Amino acid sequence: MAQYESLKDYLSLNRKDEILKKTNEYFQAHSNVKNNVCLKDITIITVSCVEEILPTAMVCMEVSAEVYINNNASVSSAYYSILFSGNVLKGFSGLNLISAGEISEKELHEEKIPALFGLPDITCDTLEEEAQKIHRILCAIIKKNPEHKYWFPVIEIKEKYKLKMWPAKLDDGVLGQIRFTPSRADIYDIRDMNKCFTDELIPANVILINSEYYKNHNNRYDDIIVATHELVHWNLHRLYFYISQLLDDNYQLMNCSSKPIVFDDSMSLKDRAYWYAEWQANELAIRVAMPKHLVEKAIEEYNNDESVHNPTDKPFSGMYYHHMIEKLSWDFNVPEVIVKERLRQLGYDYAEGTFVTVDDCTYKPFTFTQGTLKENETFVIDRKNYERLLRENKDFAELIESKICVYTGYVVCLYDAKYIKPTVNNGQISYELTAYAREHADECCLFYTLYSSHIINNYIFYGQKYLCNEADGAISEYSYDKDGNLIISRKIETIIDRRKKDAQLYDDINSERIKEFSVALTYIMAKLNLTKEIVAERIECSPRTIQNYRNSETPDSIEKVLLCCLGCQTGPKVSRFLIEKSVGGIPDVGLKRAAYEFLLENTNATLEIWNNVLKEFHLPPIYM
Repeated sequence: MAQYESLKDYLSLNRKDEILKKTNEYFQAHSNVKNNVCLKDITIITVSCVEEILPTAMVCMEVSAEVYINNNASVSSAYYSILFSGNVLKGFSGLNLISAGEISEKELHEEKIPALFGLPDITCDTLEEEAQKIHRILCAIIKKNPEHKYWFPVIEIKEKYKLKMWPAKLDDGVLGQIRFTPSRADIYDIRDMNKCFTDELIPANVILINSEYYKNHNNRYDDIIVATHELVHWNLHRLYFYISQLLDDNYQLMNCSSKPIVFDDSMSLKDRAYWYAEWQANELAIRVAMPKHLVEKAIEEYNNDESVHNPTDKPFSGMYYHHMIEKLSWDFNVPEVIVKERLRQLGYDYAEGTFVTVDDCTYKPFTFTQGTLKENETFVIDRKNYERLLRENKDFAELIESKICVYTGYVVCLYDAKYIKPTVNNGQISYELTAYAREHADECCLFYTLYSSHIINNYIFYGQKYLCNEADGAISEYSYDKDGNLIISRKIETIIDRRKKDAQLYDDINSERIKEFSVALTYIMAKLNLTKEIVAERIECSPRTIQNYRNSETPDSIEKVLLCCLGCQTGPKVSRFLIEKSVGGIPDVGLKRAAYEFLLENTNATLEIWNNVLKEFHLPPIYM
């Protein structure tokens, strides 16, 4: 069976003589070209193919040629641009030459794989414009149900264009499929999924949607996006399909896969063209199903209609945006994760903090100052990428190892009781964001840049969560840049400065050879310009109690020493010194040690916060 690497390969082997003949005839027929010029041979350098009226396509090729000049019988070489049209399904036999002319070597174009296979020229910068155009074409003269005014009308489009489209039983991992030859399949009535037609004969050029994918994966309307993906192929890529069939007699179907296609330099030209076609359909599907102008209108409606708001939601909080995306999910008839992805594409970065599921765990919504994140930036990181950064990024590892930051299972947050609280489940300690942190994530959480491992000619593939669930980890990676996290970097500097001061105070105490608790407490208060009234107010006791400790009395429990540390807001080193000089150390009893160690790292908190922390550890509150 015939197989060719590209359209250039096919034309070189099958149509070069015809092109050469018709080019010379063109030169002879046009007075502006010298009649004594005749091309003896051509070598095709570049080929670009665009749709005309299918199956007719227009081909522009640039060639190098041997030029024979009759007058002096000499042969020279030159470059020519040749434009012709022809029927792709007939292999361009009987092609119609439109124009030909000499060009300089500098005028030669760089060959682009999409154009070589009849794919449209679409890049990241033109996706929104192209999606609007496709949506307008597909939805023209379709009357939408007012109750479903934002739905992408897949069934109506199918009927308008008399397309053959059915849900069908397809292989695992195949979300959708276009078949180019007659075949058989188990198909369903698109209006009644309970009706299955077994081993049904289906015609050529049919679109099939995997009937099991969205059932088994609980993705309520994921079939809408997969169907849109296939409609994008149908609208944009029919010329590509024809060329692919021309190049390979065995080319019978095209799959929309749930697994990512990884671009690499070892790919054949045909495989690279397939990658481009899938990239375009993946990126355009969500944009066509949720066009920019309709998304903006739906958001405006939600913000202005208090009747649809959850009465317990604080305006523009994490839960507010969570419920907004939930509403948009119903408005557009697609899953929440798709709405979230679409809002991120359109610059609504607050969507980042909604519907957060990482490593099969779901977390409460969070929010932050709008405009904090670019489209390829995220606060959320799974354990696999978190552990990779620990191994590979020194700055990141230092933040974790020094307990400046802690991983909560989905974000890395400052190790500060203002932002995190420990929780205990089955004796295991984990951390979660406080209510304050969930409204100010940019103040306390690290963010990362997602870098695609494949950026080709302005085609960036981060991995589509709405189609390729496995894409992110396979073809993109997280990068942490301490200089990019400016807001939190300033807070980290404050923590480091506080620790330096703690170490300096500890050294000063030792240089004074202080051995008694009361002397140490008096020295610390003097160094930090603290009065007994200030210390007493912080820990809700009388100034006399503090004065007694300054005189000679020693606290009789670890809890009272901890309160002295809280009152003076001493750092971990000085706090441990005070504990050592009074009760000897922190008791290693159950979870008490872990709880008290956390308190020592957070002596700049309030007594109320401390006692809330102790409550999480199922320990009693502490008071003087």
